[in-house]
Amino acid sequence: MKPTESDGVKRPSTMPVMRTRPLADSADLTEKAICFLTESTSSFAMDQDDATCVVPYLRWVNFSAGAVLYRENDDTKTSYMLLLLEGDVSIDVGSAGRAERVAISVLGPGALIGEMSLLDQAPRSANCTAITNVQAAGLSLGGLELLVKENPSVAFKLLAYTARNTINRLRSLSEQLHMYDELNTNLHQEIAQLRLSTSNPN
Repeated sequence: MKPTESDGVKRPSTMPVMRTRPLADSADLTEKAICFLTESTSSFAMDQDDATCVVPYLRWVNFSAGAVLYRENDDTKTSYMLLLLEGDVSIDVGSAGRAERVAISVLGPGALIGEMSLLDQAPRSANCTAITNVQAAGLSLGGLELLVKENPSVAFKLLAYTARNTINRLRSLSEQLHMYDELNTNLHQEIAQLRLSTSNPN
C-alpha cells in the first residue's frame, strides 16, 4: 500500500491514487485508532498496549467524497484493509439482471472494511464509496505479515478483532435479508388478496 502516483501505471480514473503516511504522523487519528481497537470487551480483546503496538504497522490514508475505495470484483487491490477513523462509506453490490445496484449499508468511524480480501486475496465482494471525506488507517498484507512475525500475540488479537467485525457485519446482513423476506411475503399476500377481490367483485 505504497504511494504509486509516479510509477507509470495507468489506472481507471474512478479509482483513487492512495497517498499514505505513517498513522503515527497524526496524533489525533492515532488516538482514534487505538480507541476503536480497544473498544471490545470480548475474549482476545486488545488492551491499550496491544493497540499501541499495532499503530506502527498502520498507514494513514485519506479519500475525498465520491472516491471509490474498493470496486466489486476487483482482484488487483486486495492487499489491504481499512479501519475507518473519520467519514462515512456506502456499501453496495450489483443486482443480477438489473442495471441498478443494491445498497447494503453505510459504515462510519470504527468500521473495518476490506478485511476478507486481505485474508483470502479473493476479488472485492462489493463497492465501497466515500460519502464524505474519509480518513482511515490502512493495514497491508505485508504489514500484517510483519506484525505476525514480530508480535504474534498482538497479531492474533488483531485477527480476532477482524473476525468479530466480519461476523457482526454478516449478522446485520442476515437481519436485513430476514426483513426483506418478510416484506416480500407480505407483498405477495397482498397481491393474492387483490387478485381474489378483483376476480370476485360481488
